[in-house]
Amino acid sequence: MKNLISIFFIFVIVSCASKQTSSSDARQELDDKWMKRVGSATKSDFVEHFGNAEWCRSQATGEETCRFYKKVATKWIGESKRDKKNYDSFDEVIADFDTNGTLKSFKANAQR
Repeated sequence: MKNLISIFFIFVIVSCASKQTSSSDARQELDDKWMKRVGSATKSDFVEHFGNAEWCRSQATGEETCRFYKKVATKWIGESKRDKKNYDSFDEVIADFDTNGTLKSFKANAQR
């Protein structure tokens, strides 16, 4: 019985680890999440998801544009130790907020 349970857990771990998300799928997930929240999401919703904004720029009209960035992982490519290179996989949103602090528009980007 213990062997059966052990095999089951190994199967679950391997199947979860082998699932990879492409950059376009990750970008689409961001679009889906935030598109339905245009007009209702606030900067604090983005801070809750991404952490503090990398930067924000206020405009003369009182509107604000902020960049939110979340590093997901560091990926390594290359065969030998000398040739290995790393890059970060990330989620990024540049969001425009109106004078009330409500999401007006955004541009999402992701790299996997």
